[in-house]
Amino acid sequence: MRHPLSQPLPLAGERSAALSLFLMTRPVILVRDWRTTEAALLTARADGTSPVLVTPEGAASFYGAGYLGALQERAEKEFPDVEFELIVDCGDAPGHALACLRSGVKLISMSEPNDKIADIARQMGAQLVRRPT
Repeated sequence: MRHPLSQPLPLAGERSAALSLFLMTRPVILVRDWRTTEAALLTARADGTSPVLVTPEGAASFYGAGYLGALQERAEKEFPDVEFELIVDCGDAPGHALACLRSGVKLISMSEPNDKIADIARQMGAQLVRRPT
């Protein structure tokens, strides 16, 4: 299984900020579906880069958690040699964030910080991070 990050993360209080900073140093690519995800990962493979793939704002509300979890799983399965992260934007909906976590999404973002969701994400081996710009 591919390790999600190439660097160890600091302890809990600093973890989300450090992860966000780490992710912002990598190419950020907007992905909307499998076609755009596959194209981004093919390019990353050819260029030897490690992209951060980001869904559109509020994507969890219109794509659904199951689809986004399956998108991440397929990308990991078909591109085991490419280091990447997928950040799923959950807008301002904690319910969508929780559904994404249950679907196996490892990195979620929300429009406003949410300590309860961040704690639940950590307990599930995931992270609530800032959306890269």
